Amino acid sequence: MSTQVTARPLGELLNQRQKMVLLVSLMLTMFIGALDQTIVATATPKIVADLGGFNLLSWVFTSYMLASTVSIPLVGKLSDMFGRKLFLIAGIILFTIASALVGAAPSLPALIAFRAVQGIGGGVIFATVFSTVGDLFPPAERGKYMGFFTGTFSLASILGPTVGGLLTDTVGWRWVFYINVPFAFVAIPAILRNLPSAPRVTGRRIDYVGAFCLSVATVALLLALVWGQADFGWSSPQTLGLLAGTVVFLAAFILQEKRHPEPIIPLGLFRNRTFVIANLLVFALGGGMFGAITYLPTFVQTSLDGSATASGLITTPQSAGLLLTSIIGGQLISRTGRYLVQTILGAILALAGTLSLTTIGVGTPEWHVSAFMVVLGLGFGLVIPTMSVVIQNAVSHQFLGVATSARQFFMQIGQVLGIAVFGVVLATTYRSAFQAGLTPEVRAGVPAATIEKFDDPTLALNKPAYAVVSNDVRSLDGGDQLLASTLNAQRHAVATAVRRIFILSALVGAFALLMACLLREVPLRRSFGVTPEPARPGLPESPAGGALPETLLASRK
Repeated sequence: MSTQVTARPLGELLNQRQKMVLLVSLMLTMFIGALDQTIVATATPKIVADLGGFNLLSWVFTSYMLASTVSIPLVGKLSDMFGRKLFLIAGIILFTIASALVGAAPSLPALIAFRAVQGIGGGVIFATVFSTVGDLFPPAERGKYMGFFTGTFSLASILGPTVGGLLTDTVGWRWVFYINVPFAFVAIPAILRNLPSAPRVTGRRIDYVGAFCLSVATVALLLALVWGQADFGWSSPQTLGLLAGTVVFLAAFILQEKRHPEPIIPLGLFRNRTFVIANLLVFALGGGMFGAITYLPTFVQTSLDGSATASGLITTPQSAGLLLTSIIGGQLISRTGRYLVQTILGAILALAGTLSLTTIGVGTPEWHVSAFMVVLGLGFGLVIPTMSVVIQNAVSHQFLGVATSARQFFMQIGQVLGIAVFGVVLATTYRSAFQAGLTPEVRAGVPAATIEKFDDPTLALNKPAYAVVSNDVRSLDGGDQLLASTLNAQRHAVATAVRRIFILSALVGAFALLMACLLREVPLRRSFGVTPEPARPGLPESPAGGALPETLLASRK
């Protein structure tokens, strides 16, 4: 038997000053984690130049992503059981120590290993920050604060590439990671002082088997998506084996969750209509739209002949739009207690921005792309923070951490899936479009082995490799004209492939809009409504805090 202590909600224990100090500390913590995700990309060329190991470059990001995604649902459940404070402080400390180790890494394999540890810390941070906000404020007030946190993430996305480039060019790439350390020395004392510890709980059983099965299934799926796209191919034994392992361990996880008294993810949550639809919505946004945006810099730098800086400046307005509407939308939700119209409007704007991006081509002015990205960002800002509030409002308070981390988990899985699928679309569409775009003169005058080297759409971005190929072509009769024709075919092929990516993204955006329309608006509670033992896991609470009566639930079906 577990001994549970029913405590007053955290928001009722703290005064307004303590809440605001804690809120700023949480925002600072979020800023650290978000900045790290955007600042590192700028430094990677210098990292590889210093440490070597170019063939391992993708693992600088993959190791972090794997560790972060796996840790999120586990920490969400454990923080529900034992309180947020322990995990939040542990996450910051782990992230900070790992950041210092990454900065001091003597080799790329060591850096990748420390990035995995850093990813665990980052996952713990993201799993607990939003749940702690849910502990501080009732659902009707959470909207504006969730908007602030999404705005913080957007600000980090805007500043990250610039700060990363500045640090790399001045004091060196290692300071891209060292910069996290002083932020932690500010955030940790404030959290220790202002965030109360959870009441002591004894006898609660941790679902180690469920945690293991979910972790293995998640890692296997993510590796299958990453390796299937970039290394082995989708029909390879390695990829198929990983996908099979995903199915086996996911089935084992479901069976374990049915029998364990403290499941990692209570399956009753998936009988909650709002929880399911809201997570499908963020999954679609993560995969269909964020996944597609990943390939926009390739279009800018290849089809538009833009620099890396230009591609960053073109995509930055999306974060600016997200920053604006996340704050405004959060304020509206807090004042009205309603979210359905805002969610539908956001999904429409996101779809409109994606449809606009299906029109881009070789002659598209760069400012047009920026304008389309603004529309996309405005839509994201109205939906993403709103879904955090909607999901938290839809479940019993005792499942707050599980529900909140589930939203982040499904969004990250969606992003990885979208990047993998759209990567296949880019590769296959580009090759066919490139071959179709070659002139008869190029086919007759350039050796087939040389043409094959242009099968990589990012060839021109690899300066040493491109210099060798371009010199080979220029050495031929009429070489300058042949090279210009080949590059023109490449630019148009990349544009064709990216347009197809955004066509598919628009289809997913239409699905996201459908999910938004299927949401049922449940007025946001203006009280915490703690429910120690709901009738079923994950059922919505009544305004007073108890589980909804079965008769009322039946009338809603």
